Amino acid sequence: MDISGDLSGIRASQVQELKHLSEIKTERSELIHPDILKELIRLTQLWNREIAIYVSRNGILLAAAVGRHATVALPPIKGRSIGKHLRCIHTHPNGNYQLSPLDHSALASLQLESMSSVGVHDGALTGIQIAYRRMERDPYIVDLSPQNWDTFDYLEGLSNLEESSPRKLKTVTAQGKERAFLIALEESEQETNEDLLELRELARTAGVNVVGQLVQLRRYGQTRSYFGSGKLEELVHRLQETEANVLICDDELSPTQLRTLEMETGLKVLDRTGLILDIFAQRAQSREGKLQVELAQLKHLLPYLTGQGQALSRLGAGVGSRGPGETKLELDRRRMRDRINSLEKELKLVLQHRDVQRRQRTRSGLPIIALVGYTNTGKTTFMKLAMERAGSRSDLPAGENKLFATLDPIVRSIKIDSTLEILLSDTVGFIRKLPTQLLRAFIATLEEVQQADGLIHVVDASHPQALQHAETVKEVLNQLGCADKPMITLLNKVDKVDDDDNLNELAGYLPYPIKISLTRGDSLRPVWQHISSLLTR
Repeated sequence: MDISGDLSGIRASQVQELKHLSEIKTERSELIHPDILKELIRLTQLWNREIAIYVSRNGILLAAAVGRHATVALPPIKGRSIGKHLRCIHTHPNGNYQLSPLDHSALASLQLESMSSVGVHDGALTGIQIAYRRMERDPYIVDLSPQNWDTFDYLEGLSNLEESSPRKLKTVTAQGKERAFLIALEESEQETNEDLLELRELARTAGVNVVGQLVQLRRYGQTRSYFGSGKLEELVHRLQETEANVLICDDELSPTQLRTLEMETGLKVLDRTGLILDIFAQRAQSREGKLQVELAQLKHLLPYLTGQGQALSRLGAGVGSRGPGETKLELDRRRMRDRINSLEKELKLVLQHRDVQRRQRTRSGLPIIALVGYTNTGKTTFMKLAMERAGSRSDLPAGENKLFATLDPIVRSIKIDSTLEILLSDTVGFIRKLPTQLLRAFIATLEEVQQADGLIHVVDASHPQALQHAETVKEVLNQLGCADKPMITLLNKVDKVDDDDNLNELAGYLPYPIKISLTRGDSLRPVWQHISSLLTR
């Protein structure tokens, strides 16, 4: 019997004890022979690691694998029509006998006959859960207790599959949403982690259900695995408990960190940038927006296509480059670079077209005012209200209470009175930890800000992090070279502010503050008065 996996630190004699289990045959009616299960429980407790085995339908133990504390890579299936007559049985040293989303995924992808998890705690069995695979239907789940597991007829369970009623799995919600677990590194211990609250809101906007979160102090983080080893072990436990099927990180991960987290957890891993780009992809409506999103996604993914490193770059011509041809990895990377070049050319044409439109607007002599601000502060609501108050029929959708509700730039002419008419531009909202490459990818959208004669900075005054959000906007404007433009500040959502002292303190930090509630329908006259004053300076 082949034994694979992580055998480091395990005595050779103990590995032989595991190997000798292949001499014991499981009866056709048994899930597993009692002596094999007893030994698996003992070794699981001794090593504090998961152990997985394959058992054929005629009861022969074919292969085994040893993993880390809460994960194990299943042994490869050799010389068979995948695993349709194989059952996989593995232990959980944390005592939880429930099958994880990863277990259900392996059952389907390997086309196993069944997948079973065995809970082990303090050297004793806590329970067994079996999932029988059924064609085009949810797996049939059977829960066994330590008292009745040995009376269960495994073969009868197989024959009764079609007549048995299915039990729905929890890997996704009733709405079919993914179940996300959030992780982050924080500078100091705090009761409320605002960064994770924002990440949770980003996940909600992306259509994902958040089922848990875990943080670690940044000084304990690791460059290879993001979390330290102890916290990583805790994370794997939490993922199994919450049945999460996607892991979302609040920082931008390096390729090494992403691969390590995927390997340790067995889940799909997204970093903050990947999550934001996923939202952008959902929001993009125009050809320009879709081009920018695809370009940003490809540039973000390219570093994660790793293999032989620089050796691959020598393929093409010259000594050392001849042979069977490109590897699939290098072919993928070359195609990705070709697509990036193609998108950049298309986007250049879009920029040229937008530049023509901008010159036409400039010839009109109307001043351009750009709305800027943190995402979900009320910029689109302001623009819609401004159009309606000016007597124009608004063709804009109502502002949504979601991050990045607006992605494509919108420019509308607004006649304020007989003496003042402006072009008002609504752009994508800013957010903290916005990578520089993301700014570069969305330069077509952000050029509206760069070309503006003045800015209206919309701030959600009711948000506990309002001042930090305003600082983030200021940093992004600095990166765009727009920090010195004339600007007024709209302190929106003042109807939700409980403490007037905090509101007045916030107003003291920001230029030309105007307190307003757009949903309450406050007058926009003070806004236009300040704009008129700024434009005539």
